[in-house]
Amino acid sequence: MQRIKDHDAIEARLLALAHQTDAKLTAPTLAYYAPCSLEDAQAVLDVLAAREAVTMEIQDDGSIVYELPGRQKLPPHAGGPFVPGAPPPAMLAPIARGEPHASPLIAALLSLWIPGAGHLYAGRVLSAILWFLVVGAGYVLILPGLVLHLFSVASAANAARLAEPPMRRMLGPAPG
Repeated sequence: MQRIKDHDAIEARLLALAHQTDAKLTAPTLAYYAPCSLEDAQAVLDVLAAREAVTMEIQDDGSIVYELPGRQKLPPHAGGPFVPGAPPPAMLAPIARGEPHASPLIAALLSLWIPGAGHLYAGRVLSAILWFLVVGAGYVLILPGLVLHLFSVASAANAARLAEPPMRRMLGPAPG
């Protein structure tokens, strides 16, 4: 994910966030929508608070919420009027991260072929190296190697299952 570092660009995203959503203005919210680091989001908000462009309020739970005086909902610049309940405009949508699509079946088959290959497929490099070495050493004694190889296959399938996005695991496969 490419992060914004320019404070002027982060401030522009803050203004869009403030005038097009009802979200609380906090450093984590700004960092999510900008997208930028928490430190850059906090720095922009601190500069604006120092210039009295935003006010700062400390909540009971210790979180800091910023308020933009005169804040009102405005339509997005390029997409027509703002519709309550509609998804956020494209200019406010956070940059999507690529979801891992590791298949447990493919991971198991790869580890059946070469111990550790399924772990490598699931993005677990250290586990892949360790399984390759342990199963290889186990094959010196024949029977322990076969048993370790089967454990490697099961572990690779589990690693691939855990690599899936959490919502996909809970909801099952996507339709169609």
